[in-house]
Amino acid sequence: MQQNLYSNFVGNEKLIIFVLLSTILIALSYFTVIGSKRFQLNRLLTSRTVVSSSMNFSAEKQSKWKKDQLVVIPAVWKEIDWTNRSSWPSWLRQGLDPSNISSSLQSYQVHLYQRIDPNSRPPYDWPYCKNIHEETGVYLKFIYEYYYDLPDKMLFLHGNPTVHSSHPIEKALCIRDDIHYTSINFYWINERPWSFWLRDSKDNISFMYKCASKLLTLFGFNGNVQLNIESKTPKDDNTITTLCCAQFYVTKQRIHHYTYEQWSAVYRASFEPDCTTEGNREKLGEKRINYLGGSFEHLWHVIFGLYAINMPVPIPGTNTDVCHTFRSSCKGSPCTK
Repeated sequence: MQQNLYSNFVGNEKLIIFVLLSTILIALSYFTVIGSKRFQLNRLLTSRTVVSSSMNFSAEKQSKWKKDQLVVIPAVWKEIDWTNRSSWPSWLRQGLDPSNISSSLQSYQVHLYQRIDPNSRPPYDWPYCKNIHEETGVYLKFIYEYYYDLPDKMLFLHGNPTVHSSHPIEKALCIRDDIHYTSINFYWINERPWSFWLRDSKDNISFMYKCASKLLTLFGFNGNVQLNIESKTPKDDNTITTLCCAQFYVTKQRIHHYTYEQWSAVYRASFEPDCTTEGNREKLGEKRINYLGGSFEHLWHVIFGLYAINMPVPIPGTNTDVCHTFRSSCKGSPCTK
């Protein structure tokens, strides 16, 4: 009997050992498979990350613009003879010359729109911009079109820029790197009331004031508060103090202070026949008071400069002195010592 018990124990012991070994082998196989799958997944994720990084790097490399090169956007209409390119002003020809643009010595390039032929047929074989709201139409078109691939530095100019500023490009090239917005015109509009323009007979408030308030709202401001900080009555007795005539330098970072959705809303608003109400008499294509373009001319310092509507008039030797904006050692600076 003892022998039978011993035989049974030995048999059971072998079975137990077999079961244990089998379990261990199964467990090892399972973890080997799981580990392999995790390794493959990590490789896949790493590969995707590398591909994604490569794509981002490639996208950055494929920008239309040279890094840190000034891009000039002039609002040209009929200020030049489109049929005779050799007669164009030298700053325009140089900024459009492909050999100059690719040269490391060229300090700026020009992005030219034409506002005459929607089909861009010669001699108007340049990108088309609808001829609305004076220079503002061109400025908004460029920002809307290139929001996701803006140049690092931009200079927005009129079609004949030297009327308001001598050597505007040279000035812009001397602006300090830590400046994100500045006018390159030095003529001041000092405390101009909004009531300077026609008032709406319905509420006796200036059309220009109402248009400016609407535009500020599209940028996320409280338009009425921004324009009427002291709660004056009537509202359009408030004033504007700013540098005249909408020629300015601005960086990509400052344009990106506002979202693409905000710029899109503003761009769409520029195609509306009336800026404020049906009675404001501004019709696209008609030569009348341009409320949207005029409003922007008096608001760029608020939008890009983040100033109050009444900028402080500059006083030499103070922090309002415009010469803090330019490198004094730069050839072309209006503040050269």
